[in-house]
Amino acid sequence: MDKLTRFRINSPKVIHETIDGETVIVNLDSGNYYSLDKVGAEIWTLIGKGISLHGVIENMTFRYSGQREEIDRVVSQFVDELMQEALIAPLESGGAESGSNPGTEQADGHPNFETPVLRKYSDMQELLLLDPIHEVDDTGWPNVKTTDR
Repeated sequence: MDKLTRFRINSPKVIHETIDGETVIVNLDSGNYYSLDKVGAEIWTLIGKGISLHGVIENMTFRYSGQREEIDRVVSQFVDELMQEALIAPLESGGAESGSNPGTEQADGHPNFETPVLRKYSDMQELLLLDPIHEVDDTGWPNVKTTDR
C-alpha cells in the first residue's frame, strides 16, 4: 500500500462515534460493529481528517515511544484491516492533506506505542440489518415481515 494514500471513512454505510477515547463503528451493510480504544481511536481520527498513511505513521512515531519500523508495520497492518472490513476507503486524489503535522514539541516521557486492536462484534447483525421501514409487518418494528410461501 502506498504510504501517501489518504483514506476516508466509508460513509454513509459506516457510522461512528467517539466517546471518552473509545470509538464505536457500525457497518450498516454487514451489520457488524466495532470498538477501538487508545491508539486505534487516534488512528481512526487521523484517517477521518484525510491524513495519509505516512502522516498517520509520523504522528504515531512522534506521540509514542517505540521502534519506527515496528510502528510503521503495525499501523500499516491496522489500516489494511480497516480496509478489509470496508470501514475506510482510499480517498480520491485532490486536495491538500490537512492536520498531518504532529507538532514541534515532543512531550517528555511519552507513552509506549501499543498495538491498536479492532474489536469486531456480530451479535447484533440481524437487528442492525433490519430495514425498519420496509421489512416489518403490521405488528411494527422490530418484528421482521414473514414471507408467505
